[in-house]
Amino acid sequence: MSPPTRSPGLRLVDRLRTEGARPATYRAGQVVLEPASDLRRVGIVCNGSVTVWRVSPKGRQLAAASLREGDWFENVFPTDSQERTIVEADGPVTVAWLDIPAFRRLAQRHPQILHDMIQRQLSRLAAVQQRAAQTALDTVAGSVALAILQMAEQEHATDLRVTHEELALRLGTVRESVSLAINKLRRAGALAPASGRKRLISILSLPKLQQLAGARPEAH
Repeated sequence: MSPPTRSPGLRLVDRLRTEGARPATYRAGQVVLEPASDLRRVGIVCNGSVTVWRVSPKGRQLAAASLREGDWFENVFPTDSQERTIVEADGPVTVAWLDIPAFRRLAQRHPQILHDMIQRQLSRLAAVQQRAAQTALDTVAGSVALAILQMAEQEHATDLRVTHEELALRLGTVRESVSLAINKLRRAGALAPASGRKRLISILSLPKLQQLAGARPEAH
């Protein structure tokens, strides 16, 4: 009978152990790393997953990243934000720990491993930036929607003669952000498609615009 096939996670543990890594297991909810007080080291997730939590000044925890097999985290390169960061196990998880000398040896002996780790890190950062950009756009879109609602109420009209630049000045932002937000509102069906008239913004669906602005529809 052939021996049972070892899982990719166990094979990763074995490989890293030969490079001086020290595997450790954690249960769900257990703190894996507190960068502000923990030893300077690199952790590589071999199986399971962990969540990186950022702690706000008010103590609220915000999930910053979810790391799975092959992902890594560290406190080797200190930053000002590390004192407000915690890494926590989502469930049973195995982490292979490398101290600084072991991490340097791994980088020297197996540059491809280091390259892959950096690529995964860059991919995560790109995803975070994309989410941040989308959140910022959603915020601007909500502000633009609310401004259009207020103008429509003041003018008792659904066709407004206003430029993107004028809306930007009203909101304290830049024209490009307003233009992106208006395009988003048009795709959502809240505003009518662009017409040949440069200064015209038309409300297509008042309920949708109210929803996107976070405003409550008026009772009739």
